[in-house]
Amino acid sequence: MELYQLQYFLAIADTKGFTKAADRLFVSQPSLSAGIKKLEKELGVLLFDRGGRQVTLTPAGQFFHERARKILTEHESVIRDLQAFQGLPLLRLGALCTLRIATLAALIRDFRSRFPYVSIELRNGSLEEVQAWLQQGDIDVAMTLVPPDDCSDSCCLFSQSLLLAVADSHPIAQWSVFDLAELDDVPFIERIKCEILRPRAPQMFGALGIQPRAVYRADNEEWVISLVQSGMGITIMPQWRDLTGVTYLPIIDTKLSRSVGLQWRTSQRAEHIVQFCDYASEHDWQVR
Repeated sequence: MELYQLQYFLAIADTKGFTKAADRLFVSQPSLSAGIKKLEKELGVLLFDRGGRQVTLTPAGQFFHERARKILTEHESVIRDLQAFQGLPLLRLGALCTLRIATLAALIRDFRSRFPYVSIELRNGSLEEVQAWLQQGDIDVAMTLVPPDDCSDSCCLFSQSLLLAVADSHPIAQWSVFDLAELDDVPFIERIKCEILRPRAPQMFGALGIQPRAVYRADNEEWVISLVQSGMGITIMPQWRDLTGVTYLPIIDTKLSRSVGLQWRTSQRAEHIVQFCDYASEHDWQVR
């Protein structure tokens, strides 16, 4: 059964004649008749009573009439929806894997509620990966480390301190501060793509003559948080607001922090990209 056959069928039913239907559809009457005969053969029933001055629907034709119209209406609706979908602007967002999924989800949810016609593609990675994607044009906007002050191609969204994170049940959770020297041979969860600690750790730990015992390594912030909450080890991580089961401790003589924001290519600032950046800069960033 082809769509053109349904169109033929409905035109004949509406005009009550093969000639008028052929004129309406701008096809020859033999072609119209051949299409209907083929349809009737496939369905195994006669759809029209061809006797008399007007063509009328048989009982089978009456049964088929409503369904044929629904099929065509649904087909046209799907085509319109797909065409609209293809026309949606796509925002390709790259984000650090050291950001919480919940933080990104809240931003995307609120943005989509205001700009529902924008489709969003999200990918995450290390600082180096995100920067490379932006430079190569694989993403439109990067949620990454930025200078604290806004620049021509970036804006700062929020800043965070990196502190020692331990489970509430961990003995260290009772301390008021933490000395890095105490990390020697302590079960440690290594955030292997941490853009702040990773480049500094060798010198920082080496100066103290310590070597934390990495019992777990993870590149996803949610995994690290879950491991800490489960008491599997301690780590140094950004201070996230409202984390249950986690206690943060300041580190003596060590100030680690980061500024997170959006960065884009100045050569490409489509309307939906500008809308996203402006909306993100006004978003309520309750991360700590």
